[in-house]
Amino acid sequence: MMPQWIRHVVDWPWLATFVAAQICGAASADEVCRFAGRTDYAGHVAVTTAVTASGDRTIVDVATTFDSTSMFLFGVHYLLEEVSTWRGGQLENVAVNSRYLLGHRIVRQQWDEFRRAADGMQGERVQAKTLSDFRRRHPGFVQHWDPATFGQPWLRDYPTAPPERRIDLDLHGAPLPPALRSPLAMAFYWVRWLPQARRDVPIFLPGFKADRLVDVPVAPVPSAEGTVWRTVLRYPSLSERDPSTASAMVSHDHHLVRITFELHTVYGSGRGEIYLQGCDGSSARPAAVDFDR
Repeated sequence: MMPQWIRHVVDWPWLATFVAAQICGAASADEVCRFAGRTDYAGHVAVTTAVTASGDRTIVDVATTFDSTSMFLFGVHYLLEEVSTWRGGQLENVAVNSRYLLGHRIVRQQWDEFRRAADGMQGERVQAKTLSDFRRRHPGFVQHWDPATFGQPWLRDYPTAPPERRIDLDLHGAPLPPALRSPLAMAFYWVRWLPQARRDVPIFLPGFKADRLVDVPVAPVPSAEGTVWRTVLRYPSLSERDPSTASAMVSHDHHLVRITFELHTVYGSGRGEIYLQGCDGSSARPAAVDFDR
């Protein structure tokens, strides 16, 4: 049976930074970076980030895969992609595609999109338990059912799915914090541009029915390589006795060099490291944003 801490990690995208992959069509981005790493339970990680910046608009696409052959007979595979759109450093839209497979058997696949509205973030979802059910409920989106399509562009087809309006997934609150981040964009992009001061960063966890907004405390520690950003992670599914931690090494030229994490839940623990393999293109610096507001 799968360790419960893995389930909680996958269900919390901020901690799913150890899950990663390839982005199809990323060649058009201003900057494409690739990461790889390992976790406990013989886990293998691959991550690709693609950032496109134009004027005050920034698009951050983070696609991830996590594979472990030590879990179950045929292995466990998690695929997670987050595409976020920002204007002037503020989150306008975030879309998430998550897939969970045991061997080649599909356990769960869902596509969520959240748009900024006057009273928060409004959510929609596309999902079904079987291919036949998917064809019936979302006929305009059935071409994305095959897990082999993961990472291919899907947002342009999303309106024709059609998606289901999900009020239960909305993030309510007006006004939203100006410095509101989405989890994978924060972990792999915005951390590179944080001002050098301790702060709490508000993180929206898209797709969750409870505890959708969490303040993540981050603190800088200067090093010879650049800055190490460290945090103690607190969330209901994590252990209260043993602190879970994460750190991100950012170089002097604003590249994310390394992510390490140590997670503890009431069911078990896990550790992992992710390293930068290389980047193509120029560093896509975002429009100015006040993280302290």
